[in-house]
Amino acid sequence: MNRRTFLATPAVAAAAATEAVAANDKIGVALIGCGGMGRSDLADFQKQPEVEIRALCDVYRPNAETAAKMLTGKADLYNDYRRILERKDVDAVVVATPDHWHPLIAIQACEAGKDVYVEKPISHNVREGRLMVEAARRHKRVMQVGIQQRSGAHFQRAVAAVKEGRIGKVHFAQCWNHGFSASNKGMGHPEDAPVPEGLDWDLWLGPAPKIPYNPARRNFRAFWDYAGGELTNWCVHLIDIVHWALEVDTPLTVTSSGGKWFYDDCRDCADTQEVIWEYPGNLLVRYSTLVHNSFGPNGHPGNKSFGSYGIMLQGTKGTLFIDRAGYEIIPQMEMHSEKVTQGSREAYDDLNGLGQFFTGLTMAERATTSFQHQPHVRNFVDCLKSREKPVGDIEIGHHSTATCLIGNIALRTGEKLQWDGAKEQFKNSAKANEMLRREYRKPWTLAGL
Repeated sequence: MNRRTFLATPAVAAAAATEAVAANDKIGVALIGCGGMGRSDLADFQKQPEVEIRALCDVYRPNAETAAKMLTGKADLYNDYRRILERKDVDAVVVATPDHWHPLIAIQACEAGKDVYVEKPISHNVREGRLMVEAARRHKRVMQVGIQQRSGAHFQRAVAAVKEGRIGKVHFAQCWNHGFSASNKGMGHPEDAPVPEGLDWDLWLGPAPKIPYNPARRNFRAFWDYAGGELTNWCVHLIDIVHWALEVDTPLTVTSSGGKWFYDDCRDCADTQEVIWEYPGNLLVRYSTLVHNSFGPNGHPGNKSFGSYGIMLQGTKGTLFIDRAGYEIIPQMEMHSEKVTQGSREAYDDLNGLGQFFTGLTMAERATTSFQHQPHVRNFVDCLKSREKPVGDIEIGHHSTATCLIGNIALRTGEKLQWDGAKEQFKNSAKANEMLRREYRKPWTLAGL
């Protein structure tokens, strides 16, 4: 069998099992994609007492070897993920590859009877994401998305406060990633180069278009062929909390402005971007990303490793700010006037307003950080045994990813797009609908795409 042939043989299909993992069995886990995020996943999966890491896979051999050094036991090393899917002793896979590989690996893992923990964004395009949901349901697989903030206690507490009405009716939410780069050189414009030893470049590309090796391309989030910039990198995490807290998941319209305005390098994706979504219930949601200035909408100067980032929900009774470090509820202040005071004109001219006082419409609250990633992994492992849906189920991850993907489509088309969430297509743009899927490079195929 050609190593790039679609793995869908009767033998593999027959190996698919839907039974729950017995409580006293070891759960065989394989990591596919051993870069930085993959190794973070590996660290927390190893902490689960019933988990045994049985295989590691990466198209760049040094990545797999680095991950192997983290293991408390031994695991087999591969460069082709399909060899892992053939193994009957692997119950679940962690997919931490570049974004463009997530759908095919996850779907084939479901077909091979494996449960899946897949990093966000779940897909390169909207149609792939829907096919992932369908595969998980059709094969009765547990598929957890790496939207680990849902497992953080302070995120859960803050979301509960919003749902209880503590900040009132929310009509505006904003998320942002604002950073500062002292230089606009970025990745530069490197020439194509020989493929490094230990890297299978053709397999790294997979279903993406065939191009010569270039070192800049391994910064995959900056190129449309593999990802979608900060909008699909960070905003998926942020918009997911907006969806969760406000109980929405499908916008009505989207528009976006920006582009590659700061960096003078070879990237495709925007370094300066704003996206506006309109949701049912008169809700406006905004996302912005900057690299030339780190000051945030919440007034933070951005003197943190991530710069300024976070989520603000602005309601009729108060505002919630939340990020991974904690949250704060700031009451909306309501103005009152003493019975005997200056007239409104004089008070206005005084700027301070003599005889006026302000009271809060809700109670202030503040919380610090909580563990997020490890309990998210724990939730996945528990669901492998219970067969319940995890807190970051694939359907949830699909909606949060798709919302960001259509933001980039709005940017690239320059149109205000009307979104039909039920059909997952645009109502007003044939050009935009063409960008909801893409053709795979042969011989890679994905049924339904």
